[in-house]
Amino acid sequence: MKYPEWAPAILVEWHKSLTDSNSPERKFKQRNPEEYVAEAAQRHEGMTDEGIENYRRYLYRMSFGLPDEESTILLGKLITDQRMKGVWKTLTRRIEKDIEFSQFFNMCEGGISGWRGDPKQTTVERKQFYKEIQDTVGKLMFLMGKSGKFDLYLTNQLIDDQSIEWLIETLDIPNESSYTRFCVSEIVPHINEILLDISEKAKQYGEKEPSVKKPNSENADIHYFVRALSQYLKSRYNQPLHEVVAATTEVVFDRQTIDSDYVRKLIG
Repeated sequence: MKYPEWAPAILVEWHKSLTDSNSPERKFKQRNPEEYVAEAAQRHEGMTDEGIENYRRYLYRMSFGLPDEESTILLGKLITDQRMKGVWKTLTRRIEKDIEFSQFFNMCEGGISGWRGDPKQTTVERKQFYKEIQDTVGKLMFLMGKSGKFDLYLTNQLIDDQSIEWLIETLDIPNESSYTRFCVSEIVPHINEILLDISEKAKQYGEKEPSVKKPNSENADIHYFVRALSQYLKSRYNQPLHEVVAATTEVVFDRQTIDSDYVRKLIG
């Protein structure tokens, strides 16, 4: 592949390493999340479609990017498409370290994988969902309190002896497991504190606006990407850089009709 002179050198070298079969980077390929989903569905034959989709979204939320092949293709587009020339020029004027080029690319990956992992809820659905978590936590606490069998339930009892030994070795403390376990029990929160914290966080999450107000719209993935990239640029360079976002979005999604006005309207 012929790389243009305006492409960031750090990304060019990265792309070369990903496309070179003899490169060390090729030996540490991350697996495609869809492979994990297929294996899970095969292991658990009774797994529902909703369960499979929830697991797929979890994998994309927890990943740091896209599957390797897709990531390599995306990187190639971002360093060869002529529309990216102005993007890299604009960023070069603001970037202090070359690693920021890589971080920009990682953000582009995250703008795609993040949408795949998003629950895709409307504002009403989001509030109802987190309200259900709050109600479930409240019911669980009520039932546990009513039972009496959980009065002495301690979360520190879930810590096995191997973990205690690891802690002793890591902290280089006197090798007394019973005393170490006692110290741990003093700082590990009670189950009720954990449940109350989950309930409070669910309340906070339910009050936030969803990432995309119309998750079933045709361009919902583009809206998510635009907002994510704009937020990143604003936090990094104190400017949303609408032109950068617009051009990058066009390249990523193979569109020709995304401009700075489109971006400006989306992010408000």
